[in-house]
Parts: sequence; C-alpha cells; structure tokens
Amino acid sequence: MQRKRTKPVYLPLGYKLLISYLLLVLTPVIGIGSYAYVSSVRSTEEHTRSNLEVAVRQIASNVDYRLKDVVRSTDELYADQTLSRYLTGYHSGWEKYSIMSQYILPRLENAANLPDPEVKLSVYVSNPNVGEFYYNESATGDVRKYSLFHMDRIENEDWYRRLKLHYGSYEWRQVGNDRTDASISYLRPLINYDTLQLNGLIKMTANMKYIFSDAGSGQLGEDSILFIVDNDNRLLFISSRNKVKPDLLPSAASGYIQQPDSYMQIKQPVTNMPASVVAWIPYSSLQKNSQQVRNVTIGICLITLILLFLISLVMSQYFARSFQKLIASLKSFKEGDFHKRMPVQGNDEFAEIGSAFNDMASTIQRLIDEVYVVNLEKKETELQVLHSQMNPHFLYNTFSSISRMAKLGEIDKLHEVIRSLARFYRLTLHRGEMIIPVEQELQIAESYLDIQRIKNVDRIQVAYDIAPEVLESESVKFILQPFVENALEHAWYDDEISLIIRAYREGADMIFEVEDNGLGMKEELIGQILEPAGQGIGYGIRNVDQRIQLQYGKQYGVAIHSSLGEGTLIRLRFPCRPYQSVQDEA
Repeated sequence: MQRKRTKPVYLPLGYKLLISYLLLVLTPVIGIGSYAYVSSVRSTEEHTRSNLEVAVRQIASNVDYRLKDVVRSTDELYADQTLSRYLTGYHSGWEKYSIMSQYILPRLENAANLPDPEVKLSVYVSNPNVGEFYYNESATGDVRKYSLFHMDRIENEDWYRRLKLHYGSYEWRQVGNDRTDASISYLRPLINYDTLQLNGLIKMTANMKYIFSDAGSGQLGEDSILFIVDNDNRLLFISSRNKVKPDLLPSAASGYIQQPDSYMQIKQPVTNMPASVVAWIPYSSLQKNSQQVRNVTIGICLITLILLFLISLVMSQYFARSFQKLIASLKSFKEGDFHKRMPVQGNDEFAEIGSAFNDMASTIQRLIDEVYVVNLEKKETELQVLHSQMNPHFLYNTFSSISRMAKLGEIDKLHEVIRSLARFYRLTLHRGEMIIPVEQELQIAESYLDIQRIKNVDRIQVAYDIAPEVLESESVKFILQPFVENALEHAWYDDEISLIIRAYREGADMIFEVEDNGLGMKEELIGQILEPAGQGIGYGIRNVDQRIQLQYGKQYGVAIHSSLGEGTLIRLRFPCRPYQSVQDEA
C-alpha cells in the first residue's frame, strides 16, 4: 500500500525573513547578555566579598586597638621594677603606709584609668606584708576599679592551677565570674626582678561589650552575624544574640560554632588576643546585588531585543510587501485579470523586477487581446453558421407542421404557430446585436417553446421563475434557446415533459437555469460534453460555454447537474450588468 505523502506546511516569506532576522539577533544578544550577566554577578559578588573582608579587618583592628589599651595598662605594672620591689619587700610602720599611699595605690590607679572605665584591675601578691586594698562603689556612683589582694585568695581556684605563667608570658581567659559577667581577663605574672621569680598575678578584667563594641555596629548588613571565637573555635562573644536563630547558636555544653551552608564565613584573627573575628553573611544578601545586576542586564537585553525585533519586523515586512505585490499580480494573471500591474518604487532589484513584470504583462495583454478578438470573431462566425444550419431545419419542421394543421383545418393553431414563428425570427435577427437584454433572451426561448408546445399538442409543460430586477440586465444572445432545444430532443421519455426556466441575481452574478424532469445524464457524458476538445457531442453547449467565457472571463460559463431518471439542471453564470445598446453607446 502506497503511503500518502503529507502536504508541506506553508510558511509565508515574511515569517521566514522575520525568523531568520530574529535568530541572527537573538544569538549575539543572548550570548553577550549571558556573558555580561555572569561577569557582572561574579564581579559584584567579589566586590561585595572584598568590601566585607575589609569591614571585618577593620572590626578586628578596632578590637586590637582596645586590647592594646589593656595590654599597655598591664605593661605599666609589669615593667615597673620599683613597684615590684615594694610589693616583694618588707616594710613596717610609717614607711609601709607611705609606700602604699604614695606609690603603690597611685600606680594601680593610673594603670586602671588608662583604658576604658569598664576595665577592672586586680593585683595579687605573694607577700603577706603588703596590705590589701578593695575598690567599692560609693554613694555618688564613683567607682575605683582597682584592687590589691593576697595570693591565698586564688591559690585554690581551678583556673589558677591551670595557669602556666612564666616570665614574659600572658593569657586571655574567662576566669571566676567572667563568663557570667560577659567579661574576659588578661593575666600576666608579677615578677620579682631580683630573683626573676613569680611574685604574684596581674589580672585586668574587661567587659567584652567594650572590647568588641564594633562587632555589633551592623556595618556588615542587617542579616549578618558577628562572632568572637578563641583559637579552639569556642564562642566568646556574639553580636545581637536576640536576632540570631537558635539553631545557629552553639550549645551551652560545647560552646563550639559551626558554619551553616546558607552563610558565607569571613574570619580575621585578632593580633593581641588568641581569638578571631568571624562574620557570617547570608548568601541571600549577597544575591540581592546580583539580582539587581540581573534585572538591569535582563532589562537592557529585553529593550535591545524589542528594538531589534521592531527593526527586523519592519525589514521583513518591507521585503514581504514587495514579494506580495508580485504574488498578487501573478495571482491576478492566473485568475484571468491581465490588466493588473505591479507598482514600481525606488531603485533596487524589486524595481527592476516590477518593471520587467509590467513589460511582460503589457506584452501578454496585447497578445491576449489579439487572440481574444480573433477567437471572438471565430465564435461569432460559428454562431452565424449554427444559425444558418439551424434555421432551415427548424423552419422546414415548422412549415411541415403548418401544412399538416392547414390540412386538418386547425386554423387557430395555425395562426398561433405563424405568429410565434414570426416573433422568434424577429427577435433572433433584430439589428444583429450579440449583446441583448435578458428580457429579449427570455422572449426568444419563450417563442421557441410556444411553437414546440403547439406542435406537440400541449405535452410540454413550462414554468417561468423570473426576477423582475434582472430583465434590464445584459445577456449574450442565443445562449438559453440551445438548452431548451436540447432538453426537448434528448430528455423526453414519457408522454409529457416539464421544464422550469429561471432567471435571478446571485451576488454580482446573473444566473440562467433550465431544469427538466427527463432522462438525465451520466457523469461521464457530462464530462465529455464540457471537455474543450470533445468531438461529436455537445457542440452547441460548448459553444455557449466558450462564448460566455470569451465575453466575461474563465470564471463564468455553463454548469450541468444531472442524475439518471431524475432530470437535468443547466446553470449559466455571467456578470450582472445593465444593458446598453450599441445605438445608445454611439
């Protein structure tokens, strides 16, 4: 079984041009836009990360600056050899009071006041000969944040036992109540410079809010989190604890922090403390700038695409219109309108095509007009020959009927036949015009039918369905009578035959119909009758069909609808135009 081939999809040239332009436009725009977007996003993220790293380094630097104040305060005491001798020596009486009041306490007060007032200084000495001094808050709110204690106060503390201080060493630790008070202590040994042995402990306790105040300034963004961790990654301080999700905070038991996947981490060590500043910045905040870059890039690309699309549309429409003009002219030629011309504009290839097409059209029109005139004259000659052949035969049969009626004494019928015959010839030969009114063409058929009805003793039944508004329209002469005659000669198979003759307007066209209830015809016979090269049968029908087409165009002519045993319907179609006689035109 042969496979049926599918019909290819029709795609207009304008669409093809537009699609090709869009492909040429979209490829570079999408490529360049994608590269610009990726590069811009990467550059923005790197720039944002660089700015954040600078901000974290600045925070660490500020922390270092505050730590240096604490370190400098302890350096004043650690390097003071005179203070070391007073704290390790033995003094009594007035000398002891004088040394305490005039040197030891002023030195401690100076060291305590060097950094922020939030810093508290505690000095522990092994010499029991030195008296203790406590700071307290007075009623006025003045606080003296320095103290002098004996070592026996801390010798049994776990944190002190774990200390491994020696000459030149120091430690930052949360000892005693530091964790509860959110503080941290800077611990240094007090040295006896005569023996280089440890003679006590210098403890400078600072509030972590003071040391790490910059860690809560919010300069990294609202959703960012700042931690201060020790070298073991244990949490020392966190900014805005109440704004941090609980699942991000370390457990109280471990104290260790762990970076979540949704945050980027920036870590900067602190110089003067075994700790680091850790910043967590959510990737979503980094992507805000990327989204802005993406939106700007997409917006520019869309605007560019719209502009290029409009340009492509204009260009494709320009070329498509030129081709459509040519196609429209060719279609007009195909439909028989040889007067169509292609407008010529500009000075390009389309103008050359238009000029060549118009020249070709003029030549074809001239040749067609010549051939048309020759064919029309030929058809008119054939019609005259047909008339000359038909008239003697028709006239002979009619005269035979007249003779028979005279012999039978049918004077009334004889008179009526002679009158109809005279009317028939008067109408067919009147002035020799080939374009006549529809009313006159109907009268020719009616006169012929009157003669035939009288000859056949009223065995012919005729009905007329004529629209009054078409009577003054024009018609080619002698196109209706041949079909009436054909029906009476070939369709009759019973004692009677019925004919219906119609004339009406359908849109801009004029319609003649001849319908009978006779034998009917096969489809093969209809095809042979209307075949232009047909021989032997249907000459008169083809003659009428060709005369109509020569006069009005190929889209007009004769159509036959018939079924065996049901009759035949002949339909003639031509333009409906008002009739103007040759004398009126002259």
